[in-house]
Amino acid sequence: MDLIRELGALSLASRLKRLSDLLMQDGIRIYKSTGSEFQPKWFPVYYHLAEKGPSSVMSLTTSLGISHPSINQIVNEMIKAGFVAAYKDTKDKRKRVLALTQQGKQARQSLEKIWQPIRGALDEVIEEAGVDLLGYLDIVEAVLKKKSFVERFEQRYNIGLPGVTLSAYQGKYAAAFKSINEAWITEHFEIEASDRLALDDPEGYIINRGGEILFAIDDETSQVLGTCALIKTDQGQFELAKMGVTKSAQGRGIGKLLALAVVEKAKKMGAQRIHLESNARLAPAMGLYRSIGFVRQPFPVASDYSRADVYMEMSL
Repeated sequence: MDLIRELGALSLASRLKRLSDLLMQDGIRIYKSTGSEFQPKWFPVYYHLAEKGPSSVMSLTTSLGISHPSINQIVNEMIKAGFVAAYKDTKDKRKRVLALTQQGKQARQSLEKIWQPIRGALDEVIEEAGVDLLGYLDIVEAVLKKKSFVERFEQRYNIGLPGVTLSAYQGKYAAAFKSINEAWITEHFEIEASDRLALDDPEGYIINRGGEILFAIDDETSQVLGTCALIKTDQGQFELAKMGVTKSAQGRGIGKLLALAVVEKAKKMGAQRIHLESNARLAPAMGLYRSIGFVRQPFPVASDYSRADVYMEMSL
């Protein structure tokens, strides 16, 4: 039984590493058979330096998308083998500039003769597989760039909290919606006229206009621990607003639970986009919004709130 294959997506990284190891080991055999000291894992760094010229470790990391420690390890091996030399940056002595040595430059011609059949052999493998492997890798990398593996995990792992139940709006929760929001607003700012529209009449201003308000309820005490509103602003457009958590419940992940639930609710209601307005002083809130996929954008129109200096959006 091939356990890694049987595990499917759960072992995706291990599956890719296994394929990488297979190709790397064959690459080592290929270079040895041609009498070259070159190592296949050096290739991206070598090619960058050959094409772009002297570069810093940071520029190599940015260009190749390989971690700083990995670049350093490869570079140190190449220095030891005589392919690369390190120099002090003339403009900033703290920085190390890397360049191919004369030996490294002279190796280019013989390496090109090896790379040509390597490319042909790998093209043959991809052709025989019958799939656009490189194209699929482009797509997977683009998807992960849009929303990382960590972000996707956190959205699933933190979707529920023990001892806490989410509830949709009920009239009996209206007072808690008002008191929780008044508490956090007055702690940092002042209550404005736009706040009163929602806090004094949540049913009329939010629920009856196609929105929703969610509440986090303590299973033991039935106390409202936090709340968050989803306000319909246009067809397919909603606003995440009026999110607050009681002082005693802060630090338990209630805010993230509510925010994720509101986003999921917006999707079910056919939303194409969800936005929010906040203030840069609220650092924990800013971090939470970014972690679940909101991206800061310029204000499309002036805010109704004098305290709002941050506008964020999420496409659904």
